[in-house]
Amino acid sequence: MTRNTCKKVESDEEIWQTEMRSIRERNQHMFNNELMSDVYFIVGKTEKMKIPAHKYVMGIGSPVFYAMFYGRMAEKGCDIKIADCETNSFMELLRYIYYDEAKIDPSNVFGILYLAKKYILPFLAEKCVEFLEENIDHQNAFTLLAQARYFCEPKLEEKCWEIIDRETSKVLSSESFTEVDHETLLAVLTRDTLTVLEAELFKAVKRWAEAECNRKILPPTPENKRSVLSRALNFIRFPVMTLKEFSDDAAQSGILTSDETINVFLYFGSKDDTKIKNFLTHPRPGAHRVYRCTRFPNHGQDWQCEGTNVDSIKFTVDREITVLGVGLYGISNHEDSSRSFSVDVELLDSHNDVMCSYEGSFFADVNKCVHDILFDEPVIIKDHRPYIIRVLLKGPSTLGGTDGMRDVIAEGVRFRFDVDEASFNGTTTADGQIPDIVFKI
Repeated sequence: MTRNTCKKVESDEEIWQTEMRSIRERNQHMFNNELMSDVYFIVGKTEKMKIPAHKYVMGIGSPVFYAMFYGRMAEKGCDIKIADCETNSFMELLRYIYYDEAKIDPSNVFGILYLAKKYILPFLAEKCVEFLEENIDHQNAFTLLAQARYFCEPKLEEKCWEIIDRETSKVLSSESFTEVDHETLLAVLTRDTLTVLEAELFKAVKRWAEAECNRKILPPTPENKRSVLSRALNFIRFPVMTLKEFSDDAAQSGILTSDETINVFLYFGSKDDTKIKNFLTHPRPGAHRVYRCTRFPNHGQDWQCEGTNVDSIKFTVDREITVLGVGLYGISNHEDSSRSFSVDVELLDSHNDVMCSYEGSFFADVNKCVHDILFDEPVIIKDHRPYIIRVLLKGPSTLGGTDGMRDVIAEGVRFRFDVDEASFNGTTTADGQIPDIVFKI
C-alpha cells in the first residue's frame, strides 16, 4: 500500500518530463520553480524577493555564476543576496539563462544590460543594445549616449551621435540635453557635423547653463552661466552668426565679456580673423544641411512695410520637416539712412493656433537681399497639412519678390504655396514678402 502510494506520487512529479519534447521546454518549466531548486536569490534594492534557482543551470549560463557555485571560492550557503538591481530585471536575466528569452522593454533594459555585463552574458547584452538602437530618437539620444558610455558600448554611442548630428535641432530642444554633463556638452560643441545654426545652438547652451546653475544651487545670472559653461563657451562660433543674430541675443546675454563682444562686432565689420582670439570663424560643415525654400526667382523694389497690414502666405509640404524660421527681404534703397525694422512673425496651424513666433527687430545689411528671422524654438511641420506664415513688418520700404512659384521643390521636399486671405499687405504666391522658409529635414 505504501509502495503503491509512493509510486503514484513519483509518477505525478515526473509526468511533466514526458510531455515536453525539448530541453528548452523542460528548462522553461524549471524557471522560477522550487522543484529541485538548490539555491535562492534574495533580490531587490528596497523590496526583497526570494527567487528559486538551480546552480547547474546558472553555472552553465554564466562564468560568474559558475565561479560562485563551483569555483575555489564557491558560496557555501543556499541564499545569495543581490541588492544592486530590481527584481524584474533579475527575473529577465534568469529567464534568458534558463531558456534564451528575455522580455526587454524601456523600463528594464538598462537593468538587464547592467546584469548582463556583471554576469558576463554577452549575447544578452547584445539583445539589450539592439533594443536600444531600435528605439533611439531625438528625445532620448542624450540619455542613451550617457548609458552607452557607461556600459562601454561604442556601437550604441555611434548610433546616438548619428541621431544628434542628423536631428540636431530636435535633440537640442529635448529635456535630456539640459541634463548632460559638462564633458558631453564639450563633445557636442566640438562637433563639425551638427546640423544647426550657431544662433540656435547658443540658445540651447543657455538653457543647459541655466539647468546647471540650478543643479549647483546657483542663481542663473549671466556671470554664473559663464562660470558653469567654463571652456565650453569657446567652442560656440559666434563669428559665424549673422550680425542680427549676434546683436539680438549673444551680445545682450551678459555671458560674453565686453572685450569679446566688441571683438566679434569688429570682426563683422572687417572679417579680420586676428580680431578674434577665442572663437572659431568658420561655420560647421554640417550646418550647411540647413536648407532654404526660395519661392521668388526675381525681386523688384519698394515693397511698403508700414507696420499696419500683415503679409502672409499658406503652404503645405509633402514630407515632415523642421522649420527654423523665415527669410525676409531687406531694404530696397541702399541710400536710405534708416535700416532698422521691427518685425513680428507667426507660424500658425490649420486651426489658426500659433505654433511658434518671433517678435523683435533687425538691422538690414545693405549687402544682403534676404535676412533670416529664426524662431525661439524650431517647430515640426507635418506633411500634407496647411500652415500659415504671417509677418508684420515696420520700417523703410523693402525689396519685393516677383514671378513667384506656387510649387517649389527644395532638397527633395515639395512646397505648395497658396494665397492667405489675411494677407492685407498684398503678398501672394506671385509677388511680395516672405521669400524664404528656413528648414531642416
